[in-house]
Amino acid sequence: MRNNIILLVLGFHAMVLSQSVQVDLTVNTELVNQTNITPIQTLEKSLRDFLNNTKWTSETTNKNATVSVSMLLTISSVNDNSYGGTLQVQSGRLVYGSSYTSPLVTFLDDNFGFTYQEFQPFYFDVNRYNNNIISVFSYYIYLALGMELDSFSPLGGTTYFERARTIANAAQASNAQGWAVTQNRNGRYELIDQIISPAFNDFRNVIYAYHREGLDLMVSAPGEAKERIKEELLSLQNLMRRQPNEYLLRAFFDAKGEEIGQLFSDGPEVETESLLRFLNRFASSNASYWAMIAR
Repeated sequence: MRNNIILLVLGFHAMVLSQSVQVDLTVNTELVNQTNITPIQTLEKSLRDFLNNTKWTSETTNKNATVSVSMLLTISSVNDNSYGGTLQVQSGRLVYGSSYTSPLVTFLDDNFGFTYQEFQPFYFDVNRYNNNIISVFSYYIYLALGMELDSFSPLGGTTYFERARTIANAAQASNAQGWAVTQNRNGRYELIDQIISPAFNDFRNVIYAYHREGLDLMVSAPGEAKERIKEELLSLQNLMRRQPNEYLLRAFFDAKGEEIGQLFSDGPEVETESLLRFLNRFASSNASYWAMIAR
Protein backbone atom coordinates (compact mmCIF):
# COMPACT_ATOMS: atom_id res chain seq x y z
CA MET A 1 0.00 0.00 0.00
CA ARG A 2 2.93 2.33 0.68
CA ASN A 3 3.90 2.47 -2.99
CA ASN A 4 0.31 3.11 -4.01
CA ILE A 5 0.11 6.08 -1.65
CA ILE A 6 3.45 7.54 -2.68
CA LEU A 7 2.81 7.10 -6.41
CA LEU A 8 -0.56 8.86 -6.51
CA VAL A 9 -0.90 10.96 -9.64
CA LEU A 10 -3.49 13.52 -8.69
CA GLY A 11 -5.15 16.46 -10.35
CA PHE A 12 -7.99 18.76 -9.41
CA HIS A 13 -11.37 17.33 -10.28
CA ALA A 14 -14.81 18.79 -9.81
CA MET A 15 -17.01 16.98 -7.35
CA VAL A 16 -18.95 14.20 -9.06
CA LEU A 17 -21.82 12.64 -7.17
CA SER A 18 -21.99 8.89 -7.48
CA GLN A 19 -24.79 7.52 -9.59
CA SER A 20 -24.35 3.81 -8.95
CA VAL A 21 -23.25 1.42 -6.25
CA GLN A 22 -21.23 -1.70 -7.00
CA VAL A 23 -21.51 -4.34 -4.30
CA ASP A 24 -19.22 -7.34 -3.95
CA LEU A 25 -21.28 -9.69 -1.77
CA THR A 26 -20.06 -12.98 -0.30
CA VAL A 27 -22.20 -15.29 1.82
CA ASN A 28 -20.15 -17.57 4.07
CA THR A 29 -21.86 -20.80 5.17
CA GLU A 30 -18.92 -22.57 6.81
CA LEU A 31 -20.54 -22.27 10.23
CA VAL A 32 -23.86 -23.76 9.09
CA ASN A 33 -24.30 -27.39 10.12
CA GLN A 34 -26.64 -28.65 7.41
CA THR A 35 -26.36 -30.37 4.07
CA ASN A 36 -28.91 -28.38 2.08
CA ILE A 37 -27.53 -24.91 1.53
CA THR A 38 -29.39 -24.37 -1.76
CA PRO A 39 -31.73 -21.76 -0.19
CA ILE A 40 -28.68 -19.83 1.02
CA GLN A 41 -27.16 -19.94 -2.45
CA THR A 42 -30.43 -18.64 -3.86
CA LEU A 43 -30.41 -15.91 -1.22
CA GLU A 44 -26.87 -14.88 -2.19
CA LYS A 45 -27.77 -14.49 -5.86
CA SER A 46 -31.06 -12.70 -5.17
CA LEU A 47 -29.46 -10.36 -2.69
CA ARG A 48 -26.53 -9.60 -4.98
CA ASP A 49 -28.95 -8.78 -7.80
CA PHE A 50 -31.04 -6.60 -5.52
CA LEU A 51 -28.05 -4.63 -4.23
CA ASN A 52 -26.52 -4.03 -7.65
CA ASN A 53 -29.71 -3.34 -9.59
CA THR A 54 -31.38 -0.96 -7.15
CA LYS A 55 -30.85 2.71 -7.96
CA TRP A 56 -29.67 4.02 -4.61
CA THR A 57 -29.04 7.60 -5.71
CA SER A 58 -31.11 10.17 -7.55
CA GLU A 59 -28.24 11.93 -9.33
CA THR A 60 -27.88 11.74 -13.09
CA THR A 61 -24.23 12.75 -13.38
CA ASN A 62 -21.19 10.82 -14.56
CA LYS A 63 -22.34 7.29 -15.41
CA ASN A 64 -18.89 5.93 -14.66
CA ALA A 65 -18.90 7.18 -11.07
CA THR A 66 -19.49 4.35 -8.63
CA VAL A 67 -19.14 3.56 -4.96
CA SER A 68 -17.65 0.12 -4.38
CA VAL A 69 -18.84 -1.72 -1.28
CA SER A 70 -17.65 -5.12 -0.05
CA MET A 71 -20.04 -7.12 2.15
CA LEU A 72 -19.44 -10.43 3.89
CA LEU A 73 -22.51 -12.13 5.34
CA THR A 74 -21.52 -15.01 7.61
CA ILE A 75 -24.47 -17.22 8.47
CA SER A 76 -24.01 -19.11 11.72
CA SER A 77 -27.49 -20.48 12.40
CA VAL A 78 -30.48 -21.66 10.37
CA ASN A 79 -33.83 -22.63 11.84
CA ASP A 80 -36.42 -23.22 9.12
CA ASN A 81 -36.70 -19.75 7.52
CA SER A 82 -34.88 -17.92 10.31
CA TYR A 83 -31.22 -17.02 9.90
CA GLY A 84 -28.62 -15.56 12.24
CA GLY A 85 -25.08 -14.36 11.73
CA THR A 86 -22.85 -11.35 11.20
CA LEU A 87 -22.38 -8.78 8.47
CA GLN A 88 -19.07 -7.06 7.69
CA VAL A 89 -19.23 -3.94 5.53
CA GLN A 90 -16.23 -2.24 3.92
CA SER A 91 -16.02 0.56 1.40
CA GLY A 92 -13.37 2.89 0.12
CA ARG A 93 -12.89 6.23 -1.56
CA LEU A 94 -11.13 6.08 -4.91
CA VAL A 95 -8.51 8.82 -5.02
CA TYR A 96 -8.94 10.70 -8.28
CA GLY A 97 -6.21 10.23 -10.84
CA SER A 98 -4.94 7.02 -9.28
CA SER A 99 -5.83 3.40 -8.73
CA TYR A 100 -5.51 3.71 -4.95
CA THR A 101 -8.64 3.27 -2.87
CA SER A 102 -8.52 4.84 0.57
CA PRO A 103 -10.60 2.84 3.09
CA LEU A 104 -13.61 4.69 4.46
CA VAL A 105 -15.90 2.25 6.22
CA THR A 106 -15.28 -0.89 8.24
CA PHE A 107 -18.36 -1.94 10.18
CA LEU A 108 -19.06 -5.29 11.82
CA ASP A 109 -22.70 -5.99 12.62
CA ASP A 110 -22.77 -8.95 14.98
CA ASN A 111 -26.48 -8.88 15.80
CA PHE A 112 -27.97 -9.73 12.42
CA GLY A 113 -31.02 -11.94 12.27
CA PHE A 114 -33.57 -12.19 9.48
CA THR A 115 -36.20 -14.42 7.90
CA TYR A 116 -35.99 -15.58 4.31
CA GLN A 117 -38.04 -17.98 2.24
CA GLU A 118 -36.40 -19.23 -0.93
CA PHE A 119 -37.32 -17.20 -4.01
CA GLN A 120 -39.12 -14.53 -2.04
CA PRO A 121 -38.99 -11.19 -3.88
CA PHE A 122 -37.15 -8.23 -2.40
CA TYR A 123 -39.01 -4.93 -2.24
CA PHE A 124 -37.39 -1.75 -1.02
CA ASP A 125 -39.18 1.31 0.31
CA VAL A 126 -37.01 3.68 2.32
CA ASN A 127 -40.02 4.82 4.35
CA ARG A 128 -41.43 1.40 5.23
CA TYR A 129 -40.09 -1.66 6.99
CA ASN A 130 -40.64 -4.84 4.97
CA ASN A 131 -37.95 -7.33 5.94
CA ASN A 132 -34.89 -7.10 8.17
CA ILE A 133 -32.48 -8.31 5.50
CA ILE A 134 -33.58 -5.52 3.16
CA SER A 135 -33.51 -2.88 5.89
CA VAL A 136 -30.04 -3.84 7.16
CA PHE A 137 -28.35 -4.01 3.76
CA SER A 138 -30.02 -0.80 2.54
CA TYR A 139 -29.00 0.97 5.73
CA TYR A 140 -25.34 0.12 5.22
CA ILE A 141 -25.46 1.09 1.54
CA TYR A 142 -26.61 4.55 2.57
CA LEU A 143 -23.92 4.77 5.26
CA ALA A 144 -21.28 3.97 2.63
CA LEU A 145 -22.72 6.58 0.25
CA GLY A 146 -22.80 9.19 2.98
CA MET A 147 -19.20 8.59 3.99
CA GLU A 148 -18.11 8.72 0.34
CA LEU A 149 -19.73 12.09 -0.26
CA ASP A 150 -18.51 13.49 3.08
CA SER A 151 -14.97 12.79 1.85
CA PHE A 152 -15.47 15.03 -1.19
CA SER A 153 -17.37 17.96 0.30
CA PRO A 154 -17.99 19.16 3.88
CA LEU A 155 -21.05 17.33 5.26
CA GLY A 156 -21.80 16.24 1.70
CA GLY A 157 -23.33 12.91 2.69
CA THR A 158 -26.16 14.32 4.82
CA THR A 159 -28.91 13.30 2.38
CA TYR A 160 -27.86 9.65 2.49
CA PHE A 161 -27.34 9.61 6.23
CA GLU A 162 -30.88 10.94 6.60
CA ARG A 163 -32.13 8.04 4.48
CA ALA A 164 -30.26 5.60 6.70
CA ARG A 165 -31.92 7.17 9.73
CA THR A 166 -35.34 6.86 8.07
CA ILE A 167 -34.68 3.13 7.64
CA ALA A 168 -33.56 2.85 11.26
CA ASN A 169 -36.67 4.63 12.53
CA ALA A 170 -39.01 2.38 10.55
CA ALA A 171 -37.19 -0.79 11.62
CA GLN A 172 -37.11 0.24 15.27
CA ALA A 173 -40.84 0.98 15.21
CA SER A 174 -41.38 -2.54 13.88
CA ASN A 175 -39.32 -4.07 16.73
CA ALA A 176 -36.97 -5.67 14.21
CA GLN A 177 -33.88 -7.43 15.55
CA GLY A 178 -30.79 -5.29 16.05
CA TRP A 179 -32.47 -1.88 15.86
CA ALA A 180 -33.26 -1.23 19.51
CA VAL A 181 -31.25 1.30 21.49
CA THR A 182 -28.50 -0.61 23.30
CA GLN A 183 -26.55 0.31 26.39
CA ASN A 184 -23.19 -0.47 24.79
CA ARG A 185 -23.92 2.03 21.98
CA ASN A 186 -22.75 -0.31 19.26
CA GLY A 187 -26.12 -0.74 17.58
CA ARG A 188 -27.34 0.44 14.20
CA TYR A 189 -29.63 3.05 15.68
CA GLU A 190 -26.85 4.51 17.82
CA LEU A 191 -24.45 4.57 14.88
CA ILE A 192 -26.64 6.67 12.62
CA ASP A 193 -27.66 8.81 15.59
CA GLN A 194 -23.99 9.63 16.14
CA ILE A 195 -23.32 10.44 12.49
CA ILE A 196 -26.34 12.73 12.17
CA SER A 197 -25.75 14.50 15.49
CA PRO A 198 -24.24 18.01 15.19
CA ALA A 199 -21.87 16.91 17.96
CA PHE A 200 -20.10 14.75 15.36
CA ASN A 201 -19.86 17.40 12.63
CA ASP A 202 -16.22 17.85 13.59
CA PHE A 203 -15.62 14.19 12.81
CA ARG A 204 -17.36 14.47 9.44
CA ASN A 205 -15.30 17.55 8.59
CA VAL A 206 -12.16 15.57 9.38
CA ILE A 207 -13.30 12.96 6.85
CA TYR A 208 -13.40 15.70 4.22
CA ALA A 209 -10.13 17.44 5.08
CA TYR A 210 -8.19 14.17 5.58
CA HIS A 211 -9.00 13.07 2.04
CA ARG A 212 -9.53 16.19 -0.05
CA GLU A 213 -6.93 18.43 1.61
CA GLY A 214 -4.58 15.64 2.65
CA LEU A 215 -4.36 12.55 0.48
CA ASP A 216 -5.08 14.51 -2.69
CA LEU A 217 -1.89 16.54 -2.17
CA MET A 218 0.50 13.64 -1.62
CA VAL A 219 2.33 14.00 -4.94
CA SER A 220 2.40 17.76 -5.34
CA ALA A 221 3.18 18.57 -1.70
CA PRO A 222 3.72 15.40 0.36
CA GLY A 223 5.11 17.18 3.41
CA GLU A 224 2.23 19.62 3.51
CA ALA A 225 -0.25 16.78 2.94
CA LYS A 226 1.12 14.78 5.87
CA GLU A 227 1.04 17.83 8.12
CA ARG A 228 -2.58 18.42 7.14
CA ILE A 229 -3.55 14.82 7.86
CA LYS A 230 -1.77 14.94 11.21
CA GLU A 231 -3.52 18.20 12.08
CA GLU A 232 -6.92 16.71 11.26
CA LEU A 233 -6.29 13.57 13.31
CA LEU A 234 -5.16 15.61 16.31
CA SER A 235 -8.28 17.76 16.01
CA LEU A 236 -10.32 14.71 17.07
CA GLN A 237 -8.88 14.85 20.59
CA ASN A 238 -11.62 17.04 22.06
CA LEU A 239 -14.37 14.91 20.52
CA MET A 240 -12.78 11.72 21.76
CA ARG A 241 -12.49 13.15 25.26
CA ARG A 242 -16.19 14.05 25.20
CA GLN A 243 -17.30 10.82 23.54
CA PRO A 244 -14.80 8.16 24.63
CA ASN A 245 -14.94 4.75 22.98
CA GLU A 246 -17.77 5.65 20.58
CA TYR A 247 -18.32 3.03 17.91
CA LEU A 248 -18.11 5.51 15.03
CA LEU A 249 -14.65 6.69 16.08
CA ARG A 250 -13.41 3.15 16.67
CA ALA A 251 -14.70 2.15 13.24
CA PHE A 252 -12.81 5.06 11.68
CA PHE A 253 -9.47 4.03 13.17
CA ASP A 254 -10.12 0.37 12.36
CA ALA A 255 -10.55 1.37 8.72
CA LYS A 256 -7.66 3.85 8.65
CA GLY A 257 -5.10 2.21 10.94
CA GLU A 258 -2.89 0.62 8.30
CA GLU A 259 -3.11 3.65 6.02
CA ILE A 260 -2.09 6.07 8.77
CA GLY A 261 0.79 3.82 9.78
CA GLN A 262 2.05 3.62 6.21
CA LEU A 263 1.65 7.34 5.54
CA PHE A 264 3.88 8.32 8.45
CA SER A 265 6.33 5.44 8.22
CA ASP A 266 8.69 7.20 5.80
CA GLY A 267 8.84 9.92 3.17
CA PRO A 268 9.03 13.63 4.05
CA GLU A 269 9.73 13.95 7.73
CA VAL A 270 7.12 15.50 9.94
CA GLU A 271 7.00 15.67 13.71
CA THR A 272 5.11 12.58 14.86
CA GLU A 273 5.61 12.56 18.64
CA SER A 274 2.33 14.35 19.33
CA LEU A 275 0.51 12.15 16.82
CA LEU A 276 1.86 8.97 18.42
CA ARG A 277 0.81 10.12 21.87
CA PHE A 278 -2.68 10.80 20.59
CA LEU A 279 -3.04 7.53 18.69
CA ASN A 280 -1.68 5.37 21.49
CA ARG A 281 -3.98 7.03 23.99
CA PHE A 282 -7.23 7.16 22.04
CA ALA A 283 -6.85 4.30 19.51
CA SER A 284 -4.63 1.85 21.36
CA SER A 285 -6.30 -1.21 19.78
CA ASN A 286 -4.38 -0.38 16.59
CA ALA A 287 -1.00 -0.14 18.32
CA SER A 288 0.60 -2.50 15.80
CA TYR A 289 0.01 0.09 13.07
CA TRP A 290 1.21 2.98 15.19
CA ALA A 291 4.48 1.08 15.73
CA MET A 292 5.16 1.62 12.03
CA ILE A 293 5.25 5.39 12.41
CA ALA A 294 8.75 6.84 12.23
CA ARG A 295 9.72 8.69 15.37
